[in-house]
Amino acid sequence: MVGLMKFFASAALLAQSALASPALATRGEGIHLFNCRPFGGAGVPQTWLSIVVYCANDSDCSNLSYSPPSDNVCVKGTSSSSEVYHIWEGSSQSCTFPTGVTFSWNIPSNAQSQPNYSSVGSGSNGYRSFAGHKDDHTAGPSYNYHSCEKVYYYV
Repeated sequence: MVGLMKFFASAALLAQSALASPALATRGEGIHLFNCRPFGGAGVPQTWLSIVVYCANDSDCSNLSYSPPSDNVCVKGTSSSSEVYHIWEGSSQSCTFPTGVTFSWNIPSNAQSQPNYSSVGSGSNGYRSFAGHKDDHTAGPSYNYHSCEKVYYYV
């Protein structure tokens, strides 16, 4: 009987955490906006990146062991200054992937002051529209010797 109670308690906690984290519940394709830090050591020239990543399976973009194919990555900005990234908010923007597909979005200038997972506008890749959300700045996949942090996502 105690084992059965532990099972139900574990199931209830799992269900509660899934409901509390909308980013974990996303499925299908998604587009994520990341800021990425270089892995390089001292004395090595380093570049900070801001990238847009298309994931046919949206959950891949939250997988730390995932490395997106280069055709699914659009570099929006680079900087040789530490922790200087592209400004995603405040104007209509777009990025064209190597495949020729352009993703466009418009994030309000106050989006980072919103609670995590809040709606922050929409985006489109010319094939369909996506709902935009503020992400929680947790670690995402690695790309080209960089560790990436999630800033916004579109599903």
